[in-house]
Amino acid sequence: MPQFELLGSLARDLHQEFVNMYYLLLPVFFSLAVVVAWFRNPTGSPEFLDIVKRAIIATILLVAFPDISKAILYVADGITEKIDKLNSLDTLIRMAQEKSDSYSMSATSMLLQFNDLIIATLSFLSYLVLYIARYLTIAMYHFFWIFFMISAPLLLLFNLFEGTQQITKNLFKGMIEVACWKIVWAILGAMLAALSFGDMYRTEGSYLVIIVMNFVIAVAMLMTPMMVKSLVGGGLQSMSSSIGAATVAAMATAPAKAVAAVNTSRGAINGAGNYVQGHLNARRERQAEERKRYMY
Repeated sequence: MPQFELLGSLARDLHQEFVNMYYLLLPVFFSLAVVVAWFRNPTGSPEFLDIVKRAIIATILLVAFPDISKAILYVADGITEKIDKLNSLDTLIRMAQEKSDSYSMSATSMLLQFNDLIIATLSFLSYLVLYIARYLTIAMYHFFWIFFMISAPLLLLFNLFEGTQQITKNLFKGMIEVACWKIVWAILGAMLAALSFGDMYRTEGSYLVIIVMNFVIAVAMLMTPMMVKSLVGGGLQSMSSSIGAATVAAMATAPAKAVAAVNTSRGAINGAGNYVQGHLNARRERQAEERKRYMY
């Protein structure tokens, strides 16, 4: 499977070992499922047919699992590529040219150009921060996807029990959620890249809207797993509350971090100044002692 190329043959061999364990444990789990069904209904016959159906479905899912995972990635990557094509460098250059062509040499236009410069600077700084943070999210993406791929054979065994078949459903649900992370990243990246070419500073709140928008996009990209999970489970209300709380917390701690950084840099500068001043004073004292020796 191409998904195992990141970890090489070890992950592929581990997945194959779990596949062999699936076929080895399938009779054991089937027998346990029959026993559990009999204890749940001791007066009647156990539900053999339902257990056989779940065992057949689990085996079919295991055999088709490579194709299912490829199909999920194919759909997610296809949507992401479509978004990336719209967010290409040529598109951004065209947007910048259209923005610059809308200006004249009047005083108002010069002010708008200055506003756009500030907005572009804010967006660029946010883009740099997210460019560094994206490696964390990419590592999480590969970790969860490979984990699902390796552990899938064992998780499919739980489909034989009526009380644990939700584990198998959560396996494919989790794979779809992880695959959708790329789509969310592409959308948020396009929003952040196009932010400097809009007219958001004309809205109510002026630059505050731009600053908050940068914080919201940055927090949303870092909280992509929670964002996708909220869309799937809790809905927009859960997603907005999570991202809103994280954005407010980030904006609240930003001034304190800035003050701490200023104090740290000021302390470092003062320490360096005291160090240099001490060396200068010691040198002057040595020179004064040498002059006294020459005089006597």
